Amino acid sequence: MIERINHTCFFCSEPIIEKKTLEHIIPNSLLGKLGIKEQTVTSKDEIQYSRIKVPAHSKCNSEFGSFYEDTIIKLLDNPEQLYENLKQEEIGIMIQYGPDQSVTQLISTWLSKIYYGLFYNDSLKSQDDDWKNISKEIVASENFKIIQTSYQNNHGFCLPSSLFVFKTTNVNFDLRTFLYPQGILIKIKSIVLVLVIADGFLTKNYIQGINLTNLREYLEKVEQEQPDFPVHNLALAEILALRLAIKKSPSFIVSNNEILNMSFSTGVNNPQEYYKVDEEEINEYRTQILNEFGIQN
Repeated sequence: MIERINHTCFFCSEPIIEKKTLEHIIPNSLLGKLGIKEQTVTSKDEIQYSRIKVPAHSKCNSEFGSFYEDTIIKLLDNPEQLYENLKQEEIGIMIQYGPDQSVTQLISTWLSKIYYGLFYNDSLKSQDDDWKNISKEIVASENFKIIQTSYQNNHGFCLPSSLFVFKTTNVNFDLRTFLYPQGILIKIKSIVLVLVIADGFLTKNYIQGINLTNLREYLEKVEQEQPDFPVHNLALAEILALRLAIKKSPSFIVSNNEILNMSFSTGVNNPQEYYKVDEEEINEYRTQILNEFGIQN
């Protein structure tokens, strides 16, 4: 199994017959700009960011790198503009889903690639058997298989996923992943990006408009009152706690031509009441998540 996945392209899932290339999950140029090439990711294993790589066809590697990551690095060079661009694109939820040139789609694709790439790397290299098995399950999941198929068909490298952006005065780099619900946070300079992986926009459906404005204002207030408090982790906890409290499960119909997001389809007579979230349940989930982060709220 290890030998097979070690010679399988991370992007398209096809065997690598030629000499394989190794794709940096976070581009080396970005690691250099952030000054974190030699820093380590600490989960079950410690590994330097610069050593997190996955096998890929040279063609897939170069295509993804040139199309997405060069653009991403340019976007991250101007975090204030990136923040405003993402805010402007927050309105609306797509039913028919496919790749486009929006900043939201580019960032969502990039974060999805980092998320699955981290687990792909660990499925190959982790010395912890339990963690290796967990990583293998994520790599073998139906969602990731759909994403790879979508990439093969030129329909992008992520499923409908809720993206959120926040600002912070703390400019230290941070990266966190969450197993369930699958989520990723990355904090670069003054910007915080949170993606709820393949949730069919269910989370975004609850946190948008005035609710999202209120969350941003709340985080800003907490940071003003407690400058050392890691508000980016609080943002992640709020979003994941909500996702855990949403009863509905995402659903997709996939063909060679499109991905349809069926996550909002329902057979119940009173969907607004049936899928109403419980605030007490959200509070409990938030506390559990913050405790996992070693944070007392």
